[in-house]
Amino acid sequence: MTGTRVLVIGGTGPTGPHIVGGLRERGHEVTVFHRGVHESPELAGIEHIHGDPHFRESIDEALAGRDFDLVLAMYGRVRHLAPALAGRCDRFVAVGGIPVYDGYFPHAGAVLPIPVTEDHPVVREDGGDPARRFSRKLAEGERTVFDHHPAATILRFPMIYGPNNARPAEWSIVRRVRDGRRRMILPDGGFQIHTRCAARNAAGFVLAAIDHPDAAAGQVYNCGDHTAWSLRQWADAVLALLGAELELVAIPGDIAVEAATTLLPLANTTATHCLLDTGKARRDLHYRQVVEPLAALAETIDRYRSRDLDSAEFPSLTDRFDYDTEDAVIDGYRRAASDLRTGIVQHPAPPVHSMPHPVAPGSVDHRGR
Repeated sequence: MTGTRVLVIGGTGPTGPHIVGGLRERGHEVTVFHRGVHESPELAGIEHIHGDPHFRESIDEALAGRDFDLVLAMYGRVRHLAPALAGRCDRFVAVGGIPVYDGYFPHAGAVLPIPVTEDHPVVREDGGDPARRFSRKLAEGERTVFDHHPAATILRFPMIYGPNNARPAEWSIVRRVRDGRRRMILPDGGFQIHTRCAARNAAGFVLAAIDHPDAAAGQVYNCGDHTAWSLRQWADAVLALLGAELELVAIPGDIAVEAATTLLPLANTTATHCLLDTGKARRDLHYRQVVEPLAALAETIDRYRSRDLDSAEFPSLTDRFDYDTEDAVIDGYRRAASDLRTGIVQHPAPPVHSMPHPVAPGSVDHRGR
């Protein structure tokens, strides 16, 4: 598919410029439809349509009389975009999210497997739970896409990282280093593992789906880096790239509330681990990782080394950088832990090999095995 008219809805975030660049390299004629709040310099020289893709009336007004060969919906509400563009494009590709999976937000009777494949059930009933209501709406949006565009493709994104990210998680570490901090809380020691995806790799998944229309028709694909880091490994990688040291203090997440709700996905409301299986995209779409995660993380860190980020520019950044509170939590937890260690007599279990170790033929070992 070359020389086609492509409408990119959104496109000004961390992945959009890479996708638009890839489309233009392929010879496509690209138009970007977005609110006009952020104007990326990488999107200069192409047509921009300004309107709000969250509302049907705004979509209809902005796109009146237009049709396209391919629509790529990366932003807005697909439950409005899909019907609004029905019969006005040959292909519809939508970007969704992994909260659609049942068990992403824990509840009784739901288990999120490791890894999660595209065949895992999505949320159909929310039981009145606000988090699962969000998941149900995502699932309904996906159904709406296929109802109006049976040959559509949906790509499920995990946490995206890279320059121009609306929520630059790395800043929580970068700023502490720049402020001369010597320690930082990691909830539960940072053992949680969640799939992340570099912006350039996320764009690679989208472009692979566009490049293989027959295979991608009517399909859903997980997206994510091949390497899965725990929160601790991610923090260590950021510190190594900065050439800095911080004492990463392990404190239970239900005690270190600010750290847990700041550093963990969706304010620590999700499953402890969420690892996505991306084998389907590699098989069907011949997806190949565009950039190594460590190199992509280095690009991101370099962007933040010499600039200050504030809540006005990044309203989704929730870290308060309240070091007095952070120190009070660390010191209080350590005092309580010391009191427990010294105040309760415990008996550590010895290391025991599970198999018998007799010393003579026909005998048993010292444990009677």
